[in-house]
Amino acid sequence: MKKLNVWYRLLRPLIHWIIILVIFSIVYKIRLFTDLIPGVQLQIPLINYRETMIYSWIAAGIFIGLWIIKNLYELHKPIQKYFQTFTKVWLYWIITITFIAYFGQWFIFYFGISRFIILVWSSFVFFVLFFFDQIRNYIESKFHQKSDRKIIIVWSDTLWSYKAIEHIKNGFAYKTEFIRVKDLPDIDLANYFMVVAVWSFEKELLQDVFEKTRFTYTRFYHISEGFFLEDVVYAPEAINNIIALEYKNSTLDWWSLIWKRLFDIFASVILIILFFPIMLVIWIAIKTNSKWPIFFLQKRVGKDNKLFTFIKFRSMFTHLSTGGKYGWAEAEKLYKQLIASDANIRGNILPKIKNDPRVTKVWRFLRKTSLDELPQLFCVLIGTMSLVGPRPHLPGEVEKYEIWQKRLLSIKPWITGYAQVFGRDNLDFQDEAKLDLYYIQNRSLFMDLYILFATFGVVFKGK
Repeated sequence: MKKLNVWYRLLRPLIHWIIILVIFSIVYKIRLFTDLIPGVQLQIPLINYRETMIYSWIAAGIFIGLWIIKNLYELHKPIQKYFQTFTKVWLYWIITITFIAYFGQWFIFYFGISRFIILVWSSFVFFVLFFFDQIRNYIESKFHQKSDRKIIIVWSDTLWSYKAIEHIKNGFAYKTEFIRVKDLPDIDLANYFMVVAVWSFEKELLQDVFEKTRFTYTRFYHISEGFFLEDVVYAPEAINNIIALEYKNSTLDWWSLIWKRLFDIFASVILIILFFPIMLVIWIAIKTNSKWPIFFLQKRVGKDNKLFTFIKFRSMFTHLSTGGKYGWAEAEKLYKQLIASDANIRGNILPKIKNDPRVTKVWRFLRKTSLDELPQLFCVLIGTMSLVGPRPHLPGEVEKYEIWQKRLLSIKPWITGYAQVFGRDNLDFQDEAKLDLYYIQNRSLFMDLYILFATFGVVFKGK
């Protein structure tokens, strides 16, 4: 039943789209009757079937688009003020499709769209979809009450805490447990669907709760007046008219994550086709300049601290490349010597070797322009990387992360990123992490597009 509910939420836009088109077909057939009013014989209207069907598909798509924009397709939480938001979206839709029907007469709909169809269809859509969603919400709430998913509320010994709990305790559809803050260390938070901390706690305690829930499916809320963790992403949500802050790993959640994945697939396919001739030339250049293999494969740390296979064109001599498949002990020894030498111009977690003797002559220019990273487009296509995000690091480097830096692992690693555009290789890891966390907190489709286009500018300038 749980999986069925998740699938329904994912398919909800498609279900709504089908309902809207079915209602349109019914209204269209009704309009063709000439005896709708008893005793009155109506004229058969001049309605072009093809134009009318095109109009219905366009209008249905606009309705779904407006719902997406207004976040009415939430996958995991109820919609606040659903009726008001639904009504506004419906009104926006009516205005938009009426505008299209009127002005479309000069471009698409030469026969015109029946005003009867627009009026009756839009009215039926309002009532059918509203009652359909209300019935679905009722069934879902009953399912939640019978399920084993639980919420835990952590409270402190303050008068305001008592009042807040009294106010919100009946605001959840799930089973609810209450504990005091002193009992929190003994609780496995991963067993709960949601954790709600009520009133002020020590910052270290909030950080600890956030770290325990960060890589799980547990949602973490905090209800307090003016006290919150400043260095994490949070989103306000009303719980029985009390504002709670939901601490999140990033703004990439649910539908945003889906749109980003679709964007990655589409863009990576286009870029692979576009850069395939260049990758073929690079393949030949490596082969003529040194021995096999062409690609350099390495295990890197990705989203949720999981390892994935990182791929790029090999830019070093085979016997000097680190890793079991390449240079073995000799390469590892040379790498450690270079890190400890003056050639390492950037210490800390991410060393950078100036005039690296391991790099082939052909690749000094190509590596500077990041062309060695083009094979990572295939990582994006299969889903282990993203076009835009934080840098993928080695397991040994990740072990040196501070707690706040581990939040970089909340999303997939990148081919390019915010820090790549604004700092390239000149930043130390502290500053790079801050820029990447800024991206995580403020990510949008427009920001992704900006970073991608800005990356081409940075690469062509040779920075």
